Amino acid sequence: MAYSRSGRRSGGTSLGGDLLRAVVIALFIISLAVVFVLYFRPLYYLDISFLRLDAASGKDAASVRRNYDAMCDYLALWNRGALILPDFPMSEHGRIHFADCKRIFDAVQILFIVTGILCIIGAVRRKHSARCLRIAGALTIVIPAVLGVLAFYQWDALFANFHAILFSNDYWLFDPLQDPVILILPDRFFFQCVVVILVIVVAGGILCFVLAHRKGVRRRGRRGRR
Repeated sequence: MAYSRSGRRSGGTSLGGDLLRAVVIALFIISLAVVFVLYFRPLYYLDISFLRLDAASGKDAASVRRNYDAMCDYLALWNRGALILPDFPMSEHGRIHFADCKRIFDAVQILFIVTGILCIIGAVRRKHSARCLRIAGALTIVIPAVLGVLAFYQWDALFANFHAILFSNDYWLFDPLQDPVILILPDRFFFQCVVVILVIVVAGGILCFVLAHRKGVRRRGRRGRR
């Protein structure tokens, strides 16, 4: 295989280009997993009875579901309105925290759209080499593997540190007397969300390795026919 003056293999892709595309693919998979969990409401609906959120909050199951739907609708990218919980009062600190959450989820959804478009463009232009896909697969498996171990053994510490990093205040520490909505948002539900996100991300990483292997096989086959 000949090399050009820039150090690229002719007919191939540069290492820097592969790294950049791999990061884009990894960010797409991770943001996809987060967006999926945000919009996959059946997981929470099952938890209403499984975690007995109606009994914990003193509301009936329909009310719990209605208020969760209101929160999800508020966090949707296209929603520019204020958060209104039909059956729960909110303190000013609670409103600020939900507004902070929306900014984060808006950023993740925008990242999902932008990286998705870039991935499509790269696929159409056949820019995703086997090496690029292997790097993306490694990124999307190693990162969640580390987080998964921490979540399993140190969930409380991980949960607290996560909030400390993302938020500039402690308004996420809800007082149930002022913000009773926290009673229908237990830590166990968020733990389940993290598990689902990790499963999707790892599955995406495995898919990258599968696609990389197939590309490698096809490339070796083309060389053998020359």
